Amino acid sequence: MLLFLFGKLVLFTTIVHALDNGVGKTPPLGWNSWKTCGEESCGHDICNENEIKSIANAMVDNGMQALGYDYVNLDDCWASKRNSTDQTLTWDSQRFPSGLPTLIDWLHAKGFKFGLYTSAGNQTCSSGNRSYPIPGSKGHYNLDAATFAKWKVDYVKLDWCGDIKKDLAAGKKAHVDFAHAMNVSGRAMFLEVVAGYFFTWDEVPTVANSWRFCTDHHDEWKSTDVQMTCRLDQMAMVSGQPGAWPFMDMLVTGGEGCSPFSKGAHCPGQTDDEYRTAFAMWSIAQSPLIVCSDIRDMTPVMTQTILNKDLVHLHQSTSTPPGKHLAYWSCSELLKCEVWGRRMDDSTWMIILLNRGKKSHNITVDWKVLGLEDDQVVDVYDVWNNSTHLGNRTVSFTSSVPSHGTTVVKIKNYQQVEGENERE
Repeated sequence: MLLFLFGKLVLFTTIVHALDNGVGKTPPLGWNSWKTCGEESCGHDICNENEIKSIANAMVDNGMQALGYDYVNLDDCWASKRNSTDQTLTWDSQRFPSGLPTLIDWLHAKGFKFGLYTSAGNQTCSSGNRSYPIPGSKGHYNLDAATFAKWKVDYVKLDWCGDIKKDLAAGKKAHVDFAHAMNVSGRAMFLEVVAGYFFTWDEVPTVANSWRFCTDHHDEWKSTDVQMTCRLDQMAMVSGQPGAWPFMDMLVTGGEGCSPFSKGAHCPGQTDDEYRTAFAMWSIAQSPLIVCSDIRDMTPVMTQTILNKDLVHLHQSTSTPPGKHLAYWSCSELLKCEVWGRRMDDSTWMIILLNRGKKSHNITVDWKVLGLEDDQVVDVYDVWNNSTHLGNRTVSFTSSVPSHGTTVVKIKNYQQVEGENERE
C-alpha cells in the first residue's frame, strides 16, 4: 500500500493555506512517552504521573526547555474507560492519582504544554498493558474535544485504530469532523493526525497542524531510511506555512528504554551515526522534533543532537522554506550519496551530506547547486562539532561521510570584492 500511495503522491501538488487555529506557528519541539520506561516492565504503552514530572524536570535541567522543547505528550497509555454517567473519558487513576487536570496545571506552571492521544475509532491501538480495551473517540468527537479543552490540553494526537480501520470510506469525514470538534471547543489545540494525510491528501493542511505521511518510525536504520525516502515525495513537502507541518514521526534518539528497569537506561537500535542522520534530516525538513527516548539520562549522541543549537534554531525559523533534496553525488553505491540543504538567509546555507550506503564515501556539494559562482569564497562550519570553523572554500566542499552517516555544515558566502580572490 505504501509503495502504491508513494507512487501516486507526486500527482498531488496543490498548495493550500494552513489550518487557521492559531497554533503551530513553528514546528513542535517536545517529548512523547511512547518509548520511555516508566515502570519495571518497561512497556512502550505505560506512563504515569511520576514519570511525567521527572521528565519535565529533566527537560529543565538538561537545557531542552531553554532551547524550546516545550511539549510533554502522553501517547496511548493514559486513558481508562468512559464515565458511565456522562460518557466522558477518564484517566487511569492508578497511573495518575492526582488526575490529569492537576498534572496539566503543574506542567503549565513550569512553562510546558501538554499533549495526549486518542483514536478516531471505537478503540485505541494499545490496551496500555491492561486487561481491557481503551476507548477511542468514535461517536464522541465533540464531547472528547470539549473535555480536552476543559482539561487545558494543548496538543492532541489522533490515531486510526479500532473498528474504523475497516471503514476506509469514512476516513476523510472522520478527520474533518474531529478537526471541527477541536476548533469549536473553545480552546486552541494543536492537532496531529496519524492517517489523515492518506484520506485528505493536499487538503490536510486545512485539517491538521501536522500529519504523518509514511509508516511508523522504529528504532532501526531500515525504518529511518524509509522515512527519508517518503520525504522525497513532493506532496509531503507542502509545509513551511505556520500551522502546517509534515511529520516524519517520533525520534528515538539514543535508543528506547529497556529492561531491566533503570531510569535513563537505553537500548539503542541504531548507531550514533544513524541517530545523527535522523536528527539532521528531521531538522532540516522541519518535521516536528518529538523525542520519545528517555531524556533523563542524556547520552553523548543525545546531547550532540537534541541540544544542537544550530539545528534547533534553524528548525524553528520560518523565514525561509524547509530544506530539501538538492542533488545526488556520484559514488560507487548508486543513489546512496545525497546533498540536502536549506537556505538560512541571503548569505547562509545549512547543508547535509547524506550517505545511505553500506560503506564510507566522499560526498561533495558544488557551489552551483546552491546558486553560487565557482569563485565564491565561503566560510564552512562543522555543525556536529560545535560549529567549528573548517576554513574557507571555493568551488565546492567535500567530506568523507561514514555509512548511514551525515556531515552537516553551515556555509556563509561573501560577495566577491577586491582582494577576496587571494583568500585560501
